[in-house]
Amino acid sequence: MPKLEVKENKILKLTNVLSRKTADKEVFNSDKQMRMIQNWIKVKGYKSKGPLIVYSSGVKGAEANGSPIIDNRLLVQLDNEKITAEYPYKFEQLIRLEKCLFVRFDDNFKKMQFAVNGIHFFAYNNDIELTGESYTVLIEDYHNGNILADVFMPVKHKIEIANE
Repeated sequence: MPKLEVKENKILKLTNVLSRKTADKEVFNSDKQMRMIQNWIKVKGYKSKGPLIVYSSGVKGAEANGSPIIDNRLLVQLDNEKITAEYPYKFEQLIRLEKCLFVRFDDNFKKMQFAVNGIHFFAYNNDIELTGESYTVLIEDYHNGNILADVFMPVKHKIEIANE
């Protein structure tokens, strides 16, 4: 059995999602950002549920200086659906992605890029166009450098034009 098995047509459903934008270099080194989110949740009297999710929009353009524009966020699901979030936080009651490519990753954190690259390779070989977004659900941190994570990458929907 291969280390990375890509599966198709997986659904990612997140409810009551609080997110906070984070700098590119801080996405997976998120202890400080996560503490800030947890403190905000505690101060507001909410409770989180489920694992941390890391979102990346992929490259969405370029700044005037040529650096890429990428929307990276840390996401946490809350147990309350009536949230008032202020900057720099954003709240969405539901994120539901119907058609995703999926891979489960269970290895050293430094090898995480293999999971992402594996999905891209699978998509390329099967003529599947991705949106460029990725959602990494950090299920478990073994504290020895290894993690268990699920990676979801949405597939672009094809628009079919009916014959008139």
